[in-house]
Amino acid sequence: MLPDRLAALGITGPDVGRLQREGRLEADGRVVTVEQVSEPRAGQRFAFVMDTRLCDAAFALADRADMLVCESTFANAEAGLARDYGHLTAGQAGQIAAQAGVRLLVLTHFSQRYEHGPEGDQRLAGEAAAVFGGEVVLARDLDRIPVPARRVALTAD
Repeated sequence: MLPDRLAALGITGPDVGRLQREGRLEADGRVVTVEQVSEPRAGQRFAFVMDTRLCDAAFALADRADMLVCESTFANAEAGLARDYGHLTAGQAGQIAAQAGVRLLVLTHFSQRYEHGPEGDQRLAGEAAAVFGGEVVLARDLDRIPVPARRVALTAD
């Protein structure tokens, strides 16, 4: 909904919701359609990949996500353990993010073998970043990480 167009037509408050639901509204003796006061806008995409081995479904789920929250249970050196236990390495999380065109990669679900702190965190983040090349954030319990701002569509002037 475009606030300036709504205001120009005197549509406010509950009438905005009614227009959205019904698709048309009578205002000041004229019919206003939702198309006149709105424009389509791409939404944001969020993907959550957890407790899985590297598979096609993980790539499909992450496709063009603005934010991918992905397990990175093991470091790359423990790829065999990751496979055996049905988990991903940090590098594999980075691979998914890179190939899927993700904007922000959030790593979580770490094995307790990696000490929380700069050394352990840097190892996993570094392994993911080396493959991904984009922004990597490590999430811990109760962290709040904002989804990146909506992409601004480029228009030809």
